[in-house]
Amino acid sequence: MKDRVVVGTLDLHDCIVHSKLSNNLDTSEFEDLEISFESLENFPSGLAELSEGRIDLFALPAILAYSASQQIAEAGCEVIGARTPRQPSMVLVSPNRLPYQPKSAIIVTDSELVRRQLLRARPDLTIMDPGEIEGISSGDPSDLIERSRLLAEALKDDLIQGFVISRAEYDNSRQTERRHSLTSQPEERGGSHFLPKPFSDLIAIVGRAGFPKSISSRLSEPEGNTALWIQSRVISDMNKEIAEQVGVQVRHRHVGTLLRQAERDRDLVLGDACVDPDGEVRENAVRVEIRVEALSSDGRRTIGLDRITTLSEYEFSTISFIKDWSQLLRETTRDVPKDHSTDPDSSAFIY
Repeated sequence: MKDRVVVGTLDLHDCIVHSKLSNNLDTSEFEDLEISFESLENFPSGLAELSEGRIDLFALPAILAYSASQQIAEAGCEVIGARTPRQPSMVLVSPNRLPYQPKSAIIVTDSELVRRQLLRARPDLTIMDPGEIEGISSGDPSDLIERSRLLAEALKDDLIQGFVISRAEYDNSRQTERRHSLTSQPEERGGSHFLPKPFSDLIAIVGRAGFPKSISSRLSEPEGNTALWIQSRVISDMNKEIAEQVGVQVRHRHVGTLLRQAERDRDLVLGDACVDPDGEVRENAVRVEIRVEALSSDGRRTIGLDRITTLSEYEFSTISFIKDWSQLLRETTRDVPKDHSTDPDSSAFIY
């Protein structure tokens, strides 16, 4: 007789947990288990059902699990794993790719991070909030799918030239217009890149304290676990205002992929992270790539920090990474001190 595991799922407009789990789980790994999924209405009811034993696990967007970590602990539960992000990049819905948008094209987004990234790529663009478009309100998050449809109508009526939404919103609003992924790794050297917002498309799995690791380890994924562990610590070290304007990406990389990228981009630093002075691969193991960036409000200035480390040492490397990033952020967000009393005032590098 198979053991039965009930997984409660909670969806957000940009992270449809139920379909991602039910479609991406490898059932061949669970021949001894009977897994069922139950959609939940909200976080408080889901956490209550978990703590009372009506469900065995609670899968939800990682951003919710991070913001409610204290409530989870008070309920006698804990985050026991995460699933690897499949589609963290936002998409530009438009007939034209970003480089081929007409001058002063109107692009709509509700993300401050994406607004700054778009201006970095194309300073001539006019970036607007959805609430600034006639007939469209920023509204409640539950109306975002309908808002995406209204933006599609505005695009057809030529009121705007494009809008940026998550891939989940694009799929669920049944868009018919072309989409262009705003990826973190441009196809061409020197092309525009768009690091995703923190916890983008990352699913956390919450269970009661003491839940069997033999089961939780099969429901979670190593790359997802690494991404959640690192991002939680990087974001918790920043204030909320800064965290909402920062792009973060954590992923596992194979040495061969990194070496090909280093050769394509002629990136000596990346190549040296994988090979020793004699040209031999340092350690043929999975690497962890950590990337963080922050941009000025006009998109003209960017600070970023990238790090490659082995999977076995990522925890120690993360601590060092956070210290370096905090120092960089502190120095670039403070007003530039005057060398002399007659010097003009100078604003921070990132403002």
